Amino acid sequence: MPASPTVWFTKNISPTLHRVREAASRYPTLASHTSADAGYLGAAQEAFLEPVGIGPEAYPDYALEVVRRRGVGAVVGGRHVAHLAAHRADFEALGCRLIVASREPGTFERCEDKARFYADFSGRLPMPETRVAHTWEELLAHAGELEARHGSACFKPARGIYGHGFRILTREDSLERFFSGDRLQLSHAAAELLLKDQALPPLLVMETLPGQEYSVDAVAHSGALLAVVVRRKVGGLGNVQQSVSLPELESYAALLARELQMDGLFNVQFKEDRDGQPRLLEVNARASGGLAISAALSGLKLGLIELEAHLEGRTGRQAFVPGRRVTDAREVLEVGRVTEVAG
Repeated sequence: MPASPTVWFTKNISPTLHRVREAASRYPTLASHTSADAGYLGAAQEAFLEPVGIGPEAYPDYALEVVRRRGVGAVVGGRHVAHLAAHRADFEALGCRLIVASREPGTFERCEDKARFYADFSGRLPMPETRVAHTWEELLAHAGELEARHGSACFKPARGIYGHGFRILTREDSLERFFSGDRLQLSHAAAELLLKDQALPPLLVMETLPGQEYSVDAVAHSGALLAVVVRRKVGGLGNVQQSVSLPELESYAALLARELQMDGLFNVQFKEDRDGQPRLLEVNARASGGLAISAALSGLKLGLIELEAHLEGRTGRQAFVPGRRVTDAREVLEVGRVTEVAG
C-alpha cells in the first residue's frame, strides 16, 4: 500500500490550526511560518521556519525547492497564492498537488479588489447599492445620495480584510457611543477631519445593511461545490452562531465557485438589507477565520474534504442537518518546537 503523501501548510493565518489538525489525522504534515510563535506549528508532525523577506515573485521558486528536497506531495498555500497558482504546472511536474482557493491566478486579485468584483458580478448577484469614491468630496456626495435612498450610508476600503476601515456614517457625534467603545460609527464631521484633503485609497460607499449577517464556508473542486455551510451570526453571550438552510445563498456560492474556478476552501459574506433580503458583501479566496465554527456546526471536516478531493479523488457532494448552535471560546496553545532551518 503506497504511503500517504506529505502535506505542507505554508505560512498562513489563524484557520490553519484547524486545517493542520484535520490533515494530521490522515496524512503526514509539515507546517511553516516566518515566526516560531505561530500557534499552528505545534499541530503538525514537523515544523520549520521560512526565510523572512521572500517576495511574491521569488516565493514559488522557494516552495518548489522545499517540495523537491522534502518530497512533499501537496502544498496548501497560504501566502503569495496567486503567484503559486501561476506555477501550478511546475508543482505538478514534481508530482505535487498545489491546493489554493482557485485554479485561476486572476481570481485572487478579483476578490481582493472589491470595486472590480462588484462591477464583474453586478446584475448576477444581489449586492448593496455601491459607489466608488477617491476623494472626500466624492465620498460626501455618494453618501448623501445613499442616505436619501436608504436612510444610512457606510464606507470601507476597496481592498482589505477583517472589516478593517469599515465605518457607518452618522449625522451627529455621541459621547455615549464613544465611551462605550463603538468603533463602527463615525460622524460626518469626524470623517471630514480625517479624510478631507487626504490622498485616499479607493473607497466603497454603500447603503448600510442593518439585517442578519451570514457567513458561507464552502469547499469546491475544479469549480464544483463539494460542501457548503451557511452560518448565521446570532451574537449575544459568547458570539453564538447557528447553521441554517438557505438554498438561495448556497446557489450563489455555487455560481461563484463555477465562475471563479474555486478549487479549495473559500468564504462568502452576506448581510440583509432593510427588507430582509441578503446582499453579498465580499468573497474571500481563502479559508475563513470561522472555519472551525462551520465544522462544529455541520460535523463536516471541511479541510479533509478539500484534501481528499485533491489527493484521493473524492468529489461527492456532502450535506448535513442544519440547526445546531455553537459558541467559540479561547484556546491556550503550547508554542511548538520548530526546525531552525528555512525548509
